[in-house]
Amino acid sequence: MTESTKTGTGMHSAAIDERLASYTAIRSEIVNLVPSEARQILDVGCSNGALGKHLKTMLEGRKVFGIEFDQSFAEVASRHLDGVVNADLNTMDWPTVLPDQIFDCMIFADVLEHLVDPRRSLTLALERLTPGGSVVISLPNVRHVSAFWSIFVMGVFPQRDRGLFDRTHLRWFTYSDAKALLLDHGLKISSESFALRWRDRGGGFLNRMLNRLPSVVQRWAPFREFLSYQICFRATVTT
Repeated sequence: MTESTKTGTGMHSAAIDERLASYTAIRSEIVNLVPSEARQILDVGCSNGALGKHLKTMLEGRKVFGIEFDQSFAEVASRHLDGVVNADLNTMDWPTVLPDQIFDCMIFADVLEHLVDPRRSLTLALERLTPGGSVVISLPNVRHVSAFWSIFVMGVFPQRDRGLFDRTHLRWFTYSDAKALLLDHGLKISSESFALRWRDRGGGFLNRMLNRLPSVVQRWAPFREFLSYQICFRATVTT
């Protein structure tokens, strides 16, 4: 094996590890949006169950169920959660798979952008949310400055293994699009947060400083619209 082959293999392995971490990490911004009193939670796209496992430790008696497309992730998640369905949300028959289960919180953390018809999936899911229940949603922001740089400056639409230009994305959202998605479903937005980045990659001193800015500054339109890499909402069912 040549040195160049070894290097290429190492780079490919690093990319796989980075993609895996992006799907399995416990994200504090999601945890913080889950109502502290929620006792029956559905994590849609639960990955390996790490988030749900963490949420279960935060409230005695809390039950977390999951839906996961990847079979290997679903098998791991089933060891940690109270029930996991291995299914494709694009074709899943909600009444058959979850015939009687009702939840007071649902989580869609970077899931809807991977679906053929995210509005339909959200509509079917909300039929199993209690009156006054909450939905927590995270979506990548296609208006981020890195998208402007790639598309309008460099003239390319990247296809990557992670992030804003994940090659498995089927739908794209701006901040306004994300709000409209929730409001059109009769939901009332009660909280929002922004994961700020100055470029496509996370981490680093500048990104840490951005996310330590006061919330009023983070919500300032130029920051919210162009530096928000991911947009997170908590919304409730209006009665």
